[in-house]
Amino acid sequence: MAKKTKIVRPFVVTKDPMIQDLLRKFSKRSDEGISNYKVTMVQATKPIGKWIEDAQEELWDGIVYLEKIKSLLTKLN
Repeated sequence: MAKKTKIVRPFVVTKDPMIQDLLRKFSKRSDEGISNYKVTMVQATKPIGKWIEDAQEELWDGIVYLEKIKSLLTKLN
């Protein structure tokens, strides 16, 4: 019988509900990534250049989303 890997989440105590919500979202996103790619980030391998490229693409998307939010806020004012 194959040994099942046990994933243990660290217990984090914070009184800040916003941080609690963010931690839940991080955990959910991690679980989804493991389910989709069948590896954890610790196990994931690719060339360093690909890691940088992936991070750049994520950040570019974030900039686009922030610009959209700015335009929406401008229209409200």
